[in-house]
Amino acid sequence: MDNTDFKDKNDSVIPIIFYIDYINIEYHKYLNKKFKDITPRDFTYLINIYYHPNISQRQLADLLIVSEANVGQIIKRLENNNLIHRNFDENNKSRRIINLTEKGKTRILSLLEESQKWEDKFFEKYDIGDEMKFREMISDYYQKSIDE
Repeated sequence: MDNTDFKDKNDSVIPIIFYIDYINIEYHKYLNKKFKDITPRDFTYLINIYYHPNISQRQLADLLIVSEANVGQIIKRLENNNLIHRNFDENNKSRRIINLTEKGKTRILSLLEESQKWEDKFFEKYDIGDEMKFREMISDYYQKSIDE
């Protein structure tokens, strides 16, 4: 759906997650136009590796709530594209530590810049207080969703 119109519906009965899903779809479409060589799922992995340096494959799987095999497939592709590198943990040779390469760091910084541009259009009509309140509310929404 390119233009889902809910204007004739009562907003109070439309689940918030429904809006979040559509926002996520549009966000991925936007990023796909800017970054043709990596998938939306890759963005999720790269961002998490950026914010969690020296993460293991097992920790990444737990963080993203996916199987370690799933992580392995995506990590292999990211490694082949020179966006991440894996090294053996010096304290545990069966454990691989994942970090971004310089190319990966550059991509993430570009991704964060594009993400900020995309978000800026949503907040252009609002003052900083409104934006901060929204961020606080969406963070609370997330926290309550994981506390269940």
